[in-house]
Amino acid sequence: MVTRTYTAAHLGLDVYPVEVEVDGKQGIPQFILIGLASRAVEEAKERITSALHNCGIRVRSKRTIVNLAPASVPKSGTAFDLAIIIGLLKMYGELSFSTERTIFLGELALDGQIKPVPGVLPLVLGAKKLGFGRVVIPKLNWPEVSTIRGIEIFVIEHLKELFMIGKREELRLKRVLPQSFQSVAATSTLSVFSQIVGQEKVKRALVLAAAGGHHLLMIGPPGSGKTQLARTLPELLPPLNEQESIELTAVHSVAGLSPQSLVQERPFRSPHHSISRTGLLGGGNPLKPGELSLAHHGVLFLDELLEFPGNLLDMLRQPLEEKRVTLSLSSGRTSFPAATTLVAATNPCPCGYFGSGHKPCTCSPGTVDRYRQKLSGPLLDRFDLQLRVDQERQLFADTYSTQNNGDALNSLRRSITRCRQHQQQRYARFNCTTVHQLTSTQLKESLQLPFKAQQTLRKISFQKDLTSRGYWSLLRVAQTIADLEESATILPEYLQEAADFREL
Repeated sequence: MVTRTYTAAHLGLDVYPVEVEVDGKQGIPQFILIGLASRAVEEAKERITSALHNCGIRVRSKRTIVNLAPASVPKSGTAFDLAIIIGLLKMYGELSFSTERTIFLGELALDGQIKPVPGVLPLVLGAKKLGFGRVVIPKLNWPEVSTIRGIEIFVIEHLKELFMIGKREELRLKRVLPQSFQSVAATSTLSVFSQIVGQEKVKRALVLAAAGGHHLLMIGPPGSGKTQLARTLPELLPPLNEQESIELTAVHSVAGLSPQSLVQERPFRSPHHSISRTGLLGGGNPLKPGELSLAHHGVLFLDELLEFPGNLLDMLRQPLEEKRVTLSLSSGRTSFPAATTLVAATNPCPCGYFGSGHKPCTCSPGTVDRYRQKLSGPLLDRFDLQLRVDQERQLFADTYSTQNNGDALNSLRRSITRCRQHQQQRYARFNCTTVHQLTSTQLKESLQLPFKAQQTLRKISFQKDLTSRGYWSLLRVAQTIADLEESATILPEYLQEAADFREL
Protein backbone atom coordinates (compact mmCIF):
# COMPACT_ATOMS: atom_id res chain seq x y z
CA MET A 1 0.00 0.00 0.00
CA VAL A 2 1.29 3.45 -0.93
CA THR A 3 0.88 6.18 1.69
CA ARG A 4 1.26 9.88 1.01
CA THR A 5 2.33 12.75 3.21
CA TYR A 6 3.42 16.27 2.35
CA THR A 7 6.33 18.50 3.17
CA ALA A 8 7.87 21.54 1.51
CA ALA A 9 11.22 22.77 0.26
CA HIS A 10 12.54 26.17 -0.71
CA LEU A 11 14.93 27.65 -3.24
CA GLY A 12 15.85 30.90 -1.59
CA LEU A 13 12.48 32.24 -0.45
CA ASP A 14 10.53 30.45 -3.19
CA VAL A 15 8.61 27.50 -1.72
CA TYR A 16 7.33 24.41 -3.53
CA PRO A 17 5.42 21.40 -2.13
CA VAL A 18 6.99 17.95 -1.91
CA GLU A 19 4.82 14.84 -1.90
CA VAL A 20 6.31 11.93 0.06
CA GLU A 21 5.21 8.53 -1.25
CA VAL A 22 6.03 5.47 0.88
CA ASP A 23 5.56 1.95 -0.48
CA GLY A 24 6.40 -1.32 1.28
CA LYS A 25 6.62 -4.70 -0.43
CA GLN A 26 7.79 -8.19 0.38
CA GLY A 27 11.36 -8.83 -0.67
CA ILE A 28 14.92 -8.30 0.43
CA PRO A 29 14.78 -5.77 3.32
CA GLN A 30 15.89 -2.43 1.91
CA PHE A 31 15.20 1.25 2.49
CA ILE A 32 15.43 3.06 -0.84
CA LEU A 33 15.04 6.84 -1.07
CA ILE A 34 14.56 8.34 -4.54
CA GLY A 35 13.65 11.74 -5.99
CA LEU A 36 16.97 13.61 -6.47
CA ALA A 37 17.72 13.57 -2.74
CA SER A 38 20.94 15.09 -1.43
CA ARG A 39 23.30 13.32 0.97
CA ALA A 40 21.58 14.97 3.97
CA VAL A 41 18.19 13.69 2.80
CA GLU A 42 19.49 10.17 2.14
CA GLU A 43 20.91 10.03 5.67
CA ALA A 44 17.31 10.23 6.90
CA LYS A 45 17.20 6.44 6.45
CA GLU A 46 19.65 5.97 9.32
CA ARG A 47 18.00 8.61 11.51
CA ILE A 48 14.55 7.07 11.01
CA THR A 49 15.72 3.51 11.69
CA SER A 50 17.50 4.50 14.91
CA ALA A 51 14.62 6.70 16.11
CA LEU A 52 12.04 3.94 15.59
CA HIS A 53 14.24 1.41 17.38
CA ASN A 54 14.84 3.78 20.33
CA CYS A 55 11.09 4.46 20.58
CA GLY A 56 10.27 0.74 20.73
CA ILE A 57 8.87 0.37 17.20
CA ARG A 58 10.06 -2.63 15.22
CA VAL A 59 11.21 -1.82 11.71
CA ARG A 60 9.41 -4.16 9.33
CA SER A 61 11.45 -6.45 7.13
CA LYS A 62 10.18 -5.05 3.87
CA ARG A 63 11.53 -3.52 0.73
CA THR A 64 10.59 0.09 1.47
CA ILE A 65 10.71 2.74 -1.24
CA VAL A 66 10.34 6.44 -0.45
CA ASN A 67 9.81 8.81 -3.37
CA LEU A 68 10.09 12.59 -3.03
CA ALA A 69 8.02 14.17 -5.79
CA PRO A 70 8.49 16.04 -8.02
CA ALA A 71 11.43 13.81 -8.82
CA SER A 72 12.89 16.34 -11.26
CA VAL A 73 13.67 18.92 -8.55
CA PRO A 74 16.76 18.46 -6.31
CA LYS A 75 15.98 18.07 -2.59
CA SER A 76 18.35 19.10 0.18
CA GLY A 77 18.23 19.57 3.94
CA THR A 78 16.75 17.60 6.81
CA ALA A 79 13.24 19.08 7.01
CA PHE A 80 11.78 16.05 5.17
CA ASP A 81 12.43 13.61 8.06
CA LEU A 82 9.10 14.11 9.83
CA ALA A 83 6.99 13.65 6.69
CA ILE A 84 8.92 10.49 5.75
CA ILE A 85 8.56 8.80 9.14
CA ILE A 86 4.83 9.66 9.34
CA GLY A 87 4.34 8.09 5.91
CA LEU A 88 6.26 5.03 7.10
CA LEU A 89 4.18 4.73 10.29
CA LYS A 90 0.96 5.04 8.29
CA MET A 91 2.17 2.22 6.05
CA TYR A 92 2.89 0.12 9.16
CA GLY A 93 -0.66 0.82 10.37
CA GLU A 94 0.54 2.67 13.48
CA LEU A 95 -1.16 5.95 12.49
CA SER A 96 -4.55 6.61 10.92
CA PHE A 97 -5.10 10.39 10.91
CA SER A 98 -5.52 12.18 7.58
CA THR A 99 -2.45 13.88 6.18
CA GLU A 100 -4.32 15.76 3.43
CA ARG A 101 -3.68 19.51 3.26
CA THR A 102 -1.01 19.16 5.97
CA ILE A 103 2.67 20.03 5.68
CA PHE A 104 5.13 18.24 8.00
CA LEU A 105 8.51 19.83 8.75
CA GLY A 106 11.22 18.66 11.12
CA GLU A 107 14.53 16.87 11.53
CA LEU A 108 14.63 13.59 13.44
CA ALA A 109 17.20 12.92 16.15
CA LEU A 110 18.36 9.36 16.84
CA ASP A 111 16.41 9.25 20.11
CA GLY A 112 13.18 10.42 18.47
CA GLN A 113 13.33 14.12 19.30
CA ILE A 114 12.14 16.51 16.60
CA LYS A 115 14.86 19.08 16.01
CA PRO A 116 14.38 22.57 14.54
CA VAL A 117 15.19 23.23 10.89
CA PRO A 118 16.20 26.42 9.05
CA GLY A 119 13.77 28.25 6.81
CA VAL A 120 10.56 27.37 8.69
CA LEU A 121 9.02 30.84 8.41
CA PRO A 122 9.16 31.03 4.58
CA LEU A 123 8.03 27.38 4.41
CA VAL A 124 4.96 28.07 6.56
CA LEU A 125 4.15 31.20 4.55
CA GLY A 126 4.60 29.19 1.36
CA ALA A 127 2.34 26.39 2.64
CA LYS A 128 -0.35 28.97 3.38
CA LYS A 129 0.00 30.46 -0.10
CA LEU A 130 -0.17 27.00 -1.70
CA GLY A 131 -3.51 26.32 -0.01
CA PHE A 132 -2.52 23.94 2.78
CA GLY A 133 -4.70 24.24 5.87
CA ARG A 134 -2.27 23.19 8.59
CA VAL A 135 1.40 22.65 9.24
CA VAL A 136 3.29 20.60 11.85
CA ILE A 137 6.65 22.05 12.89
CA PRO A 138 9.26 21.45 15.62
CA LYS A 139 8.37 23.16 18.88
CA LEU A 140 11.63 25.10 18.91
CA ASN A 141 10.74 26.68 15.55
CA TRP A 142 7.44 28.08 16.76
CA PRO A 143 8.67 31.51 18.02
CA GLU A 144 9.60 32.64 14.51
CA VAL A 145 6.11 31.83 13.14
CA SER A 146 4.19 32.92 16.24
CA THR A 147 2.34 35.79 14.53
CA ILE A 148 1.32 33.96 11.33
CA ARG A 149 -2.43 33.74 10.77
CA GLY A 150 -4.55 31.96 8.19
CA ILE A 151 -3.08 28.49 8.72
CA GLU A 152 -3.30 26.08 11.68
CA ILE A 153 0.09 25.49 13.30
CA PHE A 154 0.81 22.38 15.38
CA VAL A 155 4.06 21.77 17.24
CA ILE A 156 5.80 18.51 18.05
CA GLU A 157 8.75 17.86 20.34
CA HIS A 158 9.20 14.07 20.25
CA LEU A 159 8.20 11.14 18.07
CA LYS A 160 6.36 9.57 21.03
CA GLU A 161 3.70 12.27 20.69
CA LEU A 162 2.65 10.59 17.44
CA PHE A 163 2.34 7.19 19.12
CA MET A 164 0.00 8.73 21.70
CA ILE A 165 -2.35 9.61 18.82
CA GLY A 166 -2.31 5.98 17.73
CA LYS A 167 -5.08 5.07 15.33
CA ARG A 168 -7.26 8.07 16.10
CA GLU A 169 -8.68 9.82 13.06
CA GLU A 170 -7.70 13.29 14.30
CA LEU A 171 -4.30 14.94 14.47
CA ARG A 172 -4.10 15.48 18.23
CA LEU A 173 -0.89 17.40 18.58
CA LYS A 174 -0.53 20.69 20.44
CA ARG A 175 -2.01 23.48 18.37
CA VAL A 176 -0.60 26.96 18.99
CA LEU A 177 -2.59 30.14 18.43
CA PRO A 178 -1.10 33.20 16.73
CA GLN A 179 0.16 35.98 18.95
CA SER A 180 -0.21 39.69 18.33
CA PHE A 181 2.83 41.52 16.97
CA GLN A 182 4.51 43.89 19.39
CA SER A 183 6.60 46.60 17.80
CA VAL A 184 9.90 47.07 19.61
CA ALA A 185 11.91 50.26 19.41
CA ALA A 186 15.70 50.14 19.27
CA THR A 187 17.08 49.15 22.67
CA SER A 188 20.05 51.50 22.41
CA THR A 189 19.63 55.17 23.15
CA LEU A 190 20.55 58.09 20.93
CA SER A 191 23.35 59.14 23.29
CA VAL A 192 26.03 58.00 20.82
CA PHE A 193 24.59 60.33 18.21
CA SER A 194 24.54 63.25 20.65
CA GLN A 195 28.03 62.60 22.02
CA ILE A 196 29.72 63.11 18.65
CA VAL A 197 31.29 66.56 18.70
CA GLY A 198 30.78 68.63 15.59
CA GLN A 199 30.11 66.91 12.27
CA GLU A 200 26.72 68.66 12.18
CA LYS A 201 26.32 68.45 8.42
CA VAL A 202 27.04 64.72 8.50
CA LYS A 203 24.46 64.32 11.27
CA ARG A 204 21.93 66.11 9.09
CA ALA A 205 22.80 63.73 6.25
CA LEU A 206 22.20 60.77 8.57
CA VAL A 207 18.77 62.18 9.45
CA LEU A 208 17.92 62.46 5.74
CA ALA A 209 19.19 58.93 5.11
CA ALA A 210 17.00 57.62 7.93
CA ALA A 211 13.94 59.58 6.82
CA GLY A 212 14.08 58.86 3.08
CA GLY A 213 16.11 55.66 2.84
CA HIS A 214 18.89 57.46 0.95
CA HIS A 215 22.32 55.89 0.39
CA LEU A 216 25.18 57.83 1.99
CA LEU A 217 28.87 58.03 1.06
CA MET A 218 31.46 59.66 3.32
CA ILE A 219 35.04 60.37 2.23
CA GLY A 220 37.57 61.66 4.72
CA PRO A 221 40.85 61.03 6.53
CA PRO A 222 41.29 58.55 9.40
CA GLY A 223 39.97 59.79 12.72
CA SER A 224 37.26 62.03 11.28
CA GLY A 225 34.50 59.89 12.81
CA LYS A 226 33.08 58.25 9.67
CA THR A 227 32.65 54.80 11.21
CA GLN A 228 31.29 56.11 14.50
CA LEU A 229 28.77 58.28 12.65
CA ALA A 230 27.62 55.42 10.41
CA ARG A 231 26.96 53.18 13.40
CA THR A 232 24.46 55.67 14.82
CA LEU A 233 22.09 55.39 11.84
CA PRO A 234 20.07 52.39 13.14
CA GLU A 235 19.30 54.41 16.27
CA LEU A 236 17.50 56.99 14.13
CA LEU A 237 15.39 54.51 12.18
CA PRO A 238 11.78 53.82 13.25
CA PRO A 239 10.87 50.34 14.61
CA LEU A 240 10.07 47.55 12.18
CA ASN A 241 6.40 47.02 11.45
CA GLU A 242 4.95 43.50 11.34
CA GLN A 243 5.33 42.98 7.59
CA GLU A 244 8.94 44.21 7.62
CA SER A 245 9.70 41.99 10.61
CA ILE A 246 8.28 38.91 8.87
CA GLU A 247 10.22 39.62 5.66
CA LEU A 248 13.48 40.12 7.57
CA THR A 249 12.98 37.04 9.75
CA ALA A 250 12.32 34.92 6.65
CA VAL A 251 15.67 35.98 5.17
CA HIS A 252 17.52 35.28 8.43
CA SER A 253 15.75 31.92 8.78
CA VAL A 254 16.82 30.79 5.31
CA ALA A 255 20.36 31.91 6.15
CA GLY A 256 20.34 29.45 9.07
CA LEU A 257 20.68 32.15 11.71
CA SER A 258 17.95 30.39 13.75
CA PRO A 259 15.98 33.40 15.03
CA GLN A 260 14.49 32.71 18.48
CA SER A 261 11.55 34.96 17.58
CA LEU A 262 10.60 37.48 14.93
CA VAL A 263 13.51 39.84 14.28
CA GLN A 264 12.32 43.15 15.68
CA GLU A 265 15.38 45.38 15.44
CA ARG A 266 16.65 46.79 12.18
CA PRO A 267 19.86 45.04 11.17
CA PHE A 268 23.24 46.70 10.88
CA ARG A 269 25.62 44.60 8.79
CA SER A 270 29.26 45.57 8.36
CA PRO A 271 31.19 43.01 6.27
CA HIS A 272 34.98 43.10 5.92
CA HIS A 273 36.40 44.26 2.61
CA SER A 274 37.79 40.76 1.97
CA ILE A 275 34.24 39.36 1.59
CA SER A 276 33.49 37.23 -1.47
CA ARG A 277 30.80 37.79 -4.09
CA THR A 278 28.75 34.97 -2.55
CA GLY A 279 29.12 36.43 0.92
CA LEU A 280 27.96 39.87 -0.21
CA LEU A 281 25.22 39.01 -2.70
CA GLY A 282 24.29 35.42 -1.83
CA GLY A 283 24.61 32.02 -3.45
CA GLY A 284 26.43 28.82 -2.58
CA ASN A 285 25.20 25.31 -1.97
CA PRO A 286 22.94 25.25 -0.04
CA LEU A 287 21.70 28.60 -1.31
CA LYS A 288 21.91 31.38 1.28
CA PRO A 289 21.36 35.15 1.22
CA GLY A 290 24.34 37.49 1.34
CA GLU A 291 25.06 40.48 3.55
CA LEU A 292 23.08 42.79 1.27
CA SER A 293 19.90 40.78 1.89
CA LEU A 294 20.65 40.20 5.57
CA ALA A 295 20.57 44.00 5.88
CA HIS A 296 17.03 44.11 4.40
CA HIS A 297 15.04 46.95 6.02
CA GLY A 298 18.22 47.98 7.82
CA VAL A 299 21.70 49.32 7.14
CA LEU A 300 24.58 47.82 5.16
CA PHE A 301 27.80 49.60 6.13
CA LEU A 302 30.80 49.19 3.85
CA ASP A 303 33.77 50.59 5.73
CA GLU A 304 36.93 51.23 3.69
CA LEU A 305 34.81 51.12 0.54
CA LEU A 306 37.72 51.44 -1.89
CA GLU A 307 39.47 48.45 -0.33
CA PHE A 308 36.70 46.25 -1.77
CA PRO A 309 37.45 44.85 -5.26
CA GLY A 310 36.15 47.19 -7.94
CA ASN A 311 34.26 44.47 -9.80
CA LEU A 312 32.51 43.46 -6.57
CA LEU A 313 31.39 47.04 -5.96
CA ASP A 314 29.97 47.28 -9.48
CA MET A 315 27.91 44.14 -8.81
CA LEU A 316 26.00 46.18 -6.23
CA ARG A 317 24.59 48.58 -8.81
CA GLN A 318 21.65 46.51 -10.05
CA PRO A 319 20.56 45.15 -6.63
CA LEU A 320 20.65 48.66 -5.16
CA GLU A 321 18.48 49.90 -8.02
CA GLU A 322 15.99 47.01 -7.92
CA LYS A 323 16.01 46.49 -4.13
CA ARG A 324 16.42 42.78 -4.86
CA VAL A 325 19.27 40.34 -5.53
CA THR A 326 18.51 37.97 -8.40
CA LEU A 327 20.54 34.74 -8.61
CA SER A 328 20.61 32.38 -11.58
CA LEU A 329 21.50 28.82 -10.59
CA SER A 330 21.64 25.44 -12.29
CA SER A 331 18.55 24.45 -10.28
CA GLY A 332 16.61 27.57 -11.20
CA ARG A 333 16.33 31.31 -10.74
CA THR A 334 15.49 32.95 -7.44
CA SER A 335 15.86 36.25 -5.63
CA PHE A 336 16.28 37.72 -2.17
CA PRO A 337 14.95 41.11 -1.02
CA ALA A 338 17.50 43.87 -0.52
CA ALA A 339 15.66 47.05 0.50
CA THR A 340 18.60 48.30 2.50
CA THR A 341 20.15 51.68 3.17
CA LEU A 342 23.76 51.59 2.03
CA VAL A 343 26.25 53.65 4.01
CA ALA A 344 29.84 53.67 2.83
CA ALA A 345 32.99 55.27 4.20
CA THR A 346 36.41 55.52 2.64
CA ASN A 347 39.70 57.32 2.84
CA PRO A 348 40.50 59.65 -0.08
CA CYS A 349 43.72 57.77 -0.87
CA PRO A 350 45.73 54.75 0.36
CA CYS A 351 47.55 56.75 3.05
CA GLY A 352 44.30 58.48 3.97
CA TYR A 353 45.41 62.11 4.04
CA PHE A 354 44.89 63.45 0.52
CA GLY A 355 43.39 66.92 0.85
CA SER A 356 43.73 66.91 4.63
CA GLY A 357 45.10 69.98 6.36
CA HIS A 358 46.42 67.99 9.31
CA LYS A 359 48.94 65.67 7.71
CA PRO A 360 50.65 65.61 4.30
CA CYS A 361 49.64 62.94 1.80
CA THR A 362 52.42 60.50 0.85
CA CYS A 363 50.67 59.07 -2.23
CA SER A 364 51.63 59.93 -5.80
CA PRO A 365 48.97 61.45 -8.09
CA GLY A 366 48.83 58.20 -10.07
CA THR A 367 48.28 56.17 -6.91
CA VAL A 368 45.42 58.44 -5.86
CA ASP A 369 43.80 58.19 -9.30
CA ARG A 370 44.04 54.40 -9.41
CA TYR A 371 42.62 54.18 -5.90
CA ARG A 372 39.61 56.32 -6.76
CA GLN A 373 38.93 54.50 -10.03
CA LYS A 374 37.56 51.58 -8.00
CA LEU A 375 34.49 53.74 -7.41
CA SER A 376 32.85 53.93 -10.83
CA GLY A 377 30.66 56.84 -11.86
CA PRO A 378 27.48 54.73 -12.10
CA LEU A 379 27.98 53.42 -8.55
CA LEU A 380 28.76 56.90 -7.23
CA ASP A 381 25.47 58.09 -8.74
CA ARG A 382 23.61 55.56 -6.55
CA PHE A 383 24.56 57.60 -3.48
CA ASP A 384 22.01 60.38 -2.96
CA LEU A 385 24.16 61.87 -0.20
CA GLN A 386 27.88 62.37 -0.90
CA LEU A 387 29.97 64.13 1.73
CA ARG A 388 33.55 65.01 2.49
CA VAL A 389 34.18 64.45 6.19
CA ASP A 390 37.11 66.08 7.94
CA GLN A 391 38.09 67.17 11.41
CA GLU A 392 36.95 70.73 10.78
CA ARG A 393 33.35 69.80 9.96
CA GLN A 394 32.23 71.36 13.26
CA LEU A 395 32.67 74.73 11.52
CA PHE A 396 29.28 74.02 9.92
CA ALA A 397 27.58 73.94 13.31
CA ASP A 398 26.11 77.42 12.91
CA THR A 399 24.40 76.42 9.65
CA TYR A 400 23.48 72.80 10.39
CA SER A 401 22.59 72.61 14.07
CA THR A 402 21.43 69.57 16.05
CA GLN A 403 20.79 70.01 19.77
CA ASN A 404 22.72 67.54 21.85
CA ASN A 405 20.16 66.57 24.45
CA GLY A 406 17.95 63.51 24.81
CA ASP A 407 14.62 65.34 24.44
CA ALA A 408 15.67 67.00 21.20
CA LEU A 409 16.94 63.72 19.79
CA ASN A 410 13.74 61.90 20.71
CA SER A 411 11.84 64.67 18.97
CA LEU A 412 14.09 64.20 15.95
CA ARG A 413 13.35 60.51 15.88
CA ARG A 414 9.61 61.16 16.03
CA SER A 415 10.02 63.55 13.11
CA ILE A 416 11.78 60.82 11.11
CA THR A 417 9.00 58.37 11.93
CA ARG A 418 6.33 60.86 10.80
CA CYS A 419 8.24 61.46 7.59
CA ARG A 420 8.42 57.74 6.86
CA GLN A 421 4.74 57.24 7.61
CA HIS A 422 3.83 60.13 5.32
CA GLN A 423 5.97 58.75 2.50
CA GLN A 424 4.58 55.25 2.98
CA GLN A 425 1.02 56.55 2.65
CA ARG A 426 1.82 58.77 -0.33
CA TYR A 427 3.68 56.08 -2.27
CA ALA A 428 1.48 53.11 -1.36
CA ARG A 429 0.06 53.10 -4.90
CA PHE A 430 3.59 52.44 -6.18
CA ASN A 431 4.17 49.72 -3.56
CA CYS A 432 7.03 51.82 -2.13
CA THR A 433 7.67 52.90 1.45
CA THR A 434 10.27 55.67 0.96
CA VAL A 435 10.98 58.26 -1.71
CA HIS A 436 14.32 56.62 -2.47
CA GLN A 437 12.53 53.52 -3.78
CA LEU A 438 10.64 55.45 -6.47
CA THR A 439 11.55 55.30 -10.14
CA SER A 440 12.01 58.61 -11.94
CA THR A 441 8.57 58.21 -13.56
CA GLN A 442 6.88 57.58 -10.23
CA LEU A 443 8.70 60.49 -8.61
CA LYS A 444 7.65 62.82 -11.44
CA GLU A 445 4.01 61.84 -10.95
CA SER A 446 4.05 62.66 -7.24
CA LEU A 447 6.18 65.84 -7.16
CA GLN A 448 4.84 69.26 -6.19
CA LEU A 449 7.45 71.61 -7.70
CA PRO A 450 6.53 75.34 -7.89
CA PHE A 451 7.88 77.55 -10.68
CA LYS A 452 10.62 79.16 -8.53
CA ALA A 453 11.79 75.72 -7.43
CA GLN A 454 11.94 74.62 -11.08
CA GLN A 455 14.19 77.60 -11.87
CA THR A 456 16.45 76.73 -8.95
CA LEU A 457 16.59 73.11 -10.09
CA ARG A 458 17.68 74.11 -13.61
CA LYS A 459 20.39 76.35 -12.17
CA ILE A 460 21.72 73.63 -9.85
CA SER A 461 21.66 71.03 -12.63
CA PHE A 462 23.80 73.31 -14.81
CA GLN A 463 26.23 74.21 -12.02
CA LYS A 464 26.66 70.62 -10.80
CA ASP A 465 26.58 69.11 -14.32
CA LEU A 466 24.19 66.45 -13.02
CA THR A 467 23.61 63.18 -14.82
CA SER A 468 20.03 62.02 -15.32
CA ARG A 469 20.31 59.77 -12.26
CA GLY A 470 21.90 62.59 -10.26
CA TYR A 471 19.05 64.92 -11.24
CA TRP A 472 16.39 62.58 -9.85
CA SER A 473 18.57 61.80 -6.85
CA LEU A 474 18.66 65.49 -5.98
CA LEU A 475 14.87 65.68 -6.21
CA ARG A 476 14.46 62.66 -3.93
CA VAL A 477 16.57 64.27 -1.22
CA ALA A 478 14.71 67.57 -1.62
CA GLN A 479 11.41 65.72 -1.23
CA THR A 480 12.64 64.15 2.01
CA ILE A 481 13.66 67.58 3.32
CA ALA A 482 10.19 68.89 2.45
CA ASP A 483 8.57 65.98 4.28
CA LEU A 484 10.72 66.55 7.36
CA GLU A 485 9.70 70.21 7.29
CA GLU A 486 6.07 69.11 6.75
CA SER A 487 5.87 71.18 3.57
CA ALA A 488 3.40 70.25 0.83
CA THR A 489 5.75 71.52 -1.89
CA ILE A 490 9.47 71.47 -2.59
CA LEU A 491 10.84 74.96 -1.96
CA PRO A 492 14.01 76.39 -3.60
CA GLU A 493 15.90 76.26 -0.29
CA TYR A 494 15.22 72.52 -0.03
CA LEU A 495 16.77 71.99 -3.46
CA GLN A 496 19.78 74.07 -2.46
CA GLU A 497 20.27 72.05 0.72
CA ALA A 498 19.98 68.81 -1.27
CA ALA A 499 22.65 70.13 -3.65
CA ASP A 500 24.93 70.86 -0.69
CA PHE A 501 24.95 67.13 0.04
CA ARG A 502 26.50 66.31 -3.35
CA GLU A 503 30.11 67.29 -2.66
CA LEU A 504 31.83 64.66 -4.82
